[in-house]
Amino acid sequence: MKLFMRAAAAAVLSLSASVASADVVKIGLIADFTGAFAVWGAQFQQGVEAYQAVNGKTVKGPDGKEHEIQFIYRDATSAGPEKSKQLAEELVLREKVKFLAGFDLSPQAMAVADIATQAKVPVVIMNAATASITRNSPYFVRVSMTIPQHGAVAGRWAAKNGIKKAYTIVSDYAPGYDAENYFQKEFKAGGGEIVGSARTPQQETNYAAYMEKVLQAKPDALFMFQPAGSPSIAFVKAYVERGLKAAGIKLIGTGETQQIFLPQFTDDVIGVVTSFHYTETNTNPANLALKAQVTKMFGDKAIPDIATVAAWDGTGLIYKGVASLGPSAEGIKYVDFMKTQKIDSPRGPIQIDANERDIIQNIYIRQIEKRDGKLVNIDIGKEEMVKDPWKLDNPPKSN
Repeated sequence: MKLFMRAAAAAVLSLSASVASADVVKIGLIADFTGAFAVWGAQFQQGVEAYQAVNGKTVKGPDGKEHEIQFIYRDATSAGPEKSKQLAEELVLREKVKFLAGFDLSPQAMAVADIATQAKVPVVIMNAATASITRNSPYFVRVSMTIPQHGAVAGRWAAKNGIKKAYTIVSDYAPGYDAENYFQKEFKAGGGEIVGSARTPQQETNYAAYMEKVLQAKPDALFMFQPAGSPSIAFVKAYVERGLKAAGIKLIGTGETQQIFLPQFTDDVIGVVTSFHYTETNTNPANLALKAQVTKMFGDKAIPDIATVAAWDGTGLIYKGVASLGPSAEGIKYVDFMKTQKIDSPRGPIQIDANERDIIQNIYIRQIEKRDGKLVNIDIGKEEMVKDPWKLDNPPKSN
């Protein structure tokens, strides 16, 4: 880190000067394109490319000139946070990017906080959902979600809908802890009882032993949080295959039943309930436009998900910043601009919290149903414009 700080200190002035005279605004997008979480990178890229196909690859700045918006993709390879840190250093110092973006997993985003702060480069977080992340750097802006938003709404829904006892199983990293804490907090506040809990390795795919313990505890419902991809698919399959569905235990989750994963499941998942910020079947005009463009560019089997939506919205936010401030504004000026924005997203109305640089959005209760021969998520309820509950519980410390 000391090496980077020395290099960054020497490079920031030349970085600012070079960008100021350039017509190209470079955005370095870091995500997993290979490995267990490879789906994220592909979906981010589809969201970016769909947005640029609809809106063009240039933005007219306040000077009346067109400025090219160029994305540079880097593969974090589903490795540890050090890989993302290395990629961020290379993008800032060698490629001289004006923005960083992407970050599917929270450890990736946390690893680049110091780099963003030292180099004064805004970071548009397109997933990484640990509640505290945006406080790690004043240059972080999140357009995706926080896990407590999902967990709290799921807990309240469960307590109000006949579930008296629940068991929780979450992935053993920060977002999992957020999901567990806020589901349990709101469920218990509504009169529910937690009869057991477990945490699983981040890339776990064998859940047989965990499911056996749930069966023995005999809860009314099992709440899950698993990273989207191989772990989440395996978890949902294990719920069915190990007999929990047959035992009458309801499955409640967050992003594990996104439409992109539903073709891998049988009809046994009908009735699974999730609390989430994007339902693929919604009829918002922006969602219809996104889906049509993704299908046009990538084929009928391409399905937008939360990564696609966040990349679409994040790209739009960067475009607006460049249109308003030009291609060479100070990084913090872009951040200050982003904090004022309200967006008609494919997911529904969203805005950036001016104090926390975090997302405010509707959270939807969805249920898996079968429509026209396909498994889909259908909204059965919502809470409007939900702020991150962790930040409400943990206000910033005054100086």
